[in-house]
Amino acid sequence: MNHPQPLQILLADDDEDDTFLFREALGQIPYEAELTTADNGTELMKKLMAAETAPDIIFLDMNMPIKNGLECLTEIRSEDKFKETPVIILSTSVADNLLESAYQAGANLYIQKPTSFSSLTKMIQNCIVKISDFISKPVWDNFLIRNDNHK
Repeated sequence: MNHPQPLQILLADDDEDDTFLFREALGQIPYEAELTTADNGTELMKKLMAAETAPDIIFLDMNMPIKNGLECLTEIRSEDKFKETPVIILSTSVADNLLESAYQAGANLYIQKPTSFSSLTKMIQNCIVKISDFISKPVWDNFLIRNDNHK
C-alpha cells in the first residue's frame, strides 16, 4: 500500500488509556500516519464537519458518553462527504444487537477490542493494509473480528 502523504486516521474513544495505547501501537507500524482523536461522539462530529477532507479511516468506539458510536455512525453515513470513508467499530461487547445495528448503519468492520498491545498493533496494521477492501459493504460472515481471547 502506497500513500503519497501520511494516512489520515481518526480515532473516537472516551477511554484515555485506550487512546494512548492506540497512538503507541500506530507508531509501531511501518506506515506514515497522522492520528486525530476525539474524546466523545460530539467532539468527533465537530472535527469531521470542520475538516476539509474526509479521513482515510475512522476507528469508532461503540460506547462513548454524550453521543455513542452508533449515533455517530448514523450521522457519518448521512453525509455525502463520508459515505465511502471506512468506519471500523471498536467495542468490548460483541452482543448480537450491537453487531446487527452497526452492520445496518454502515460500519465496514466490527472489532472486539484487542486485549494485548501486540494484538492492537496487528489489528491496526491489518486494517491499514486492507483499507481498500472496506469500500464495498462487508459480508456478514467477515464483519466481526473477536479479540485474541475468543479465537
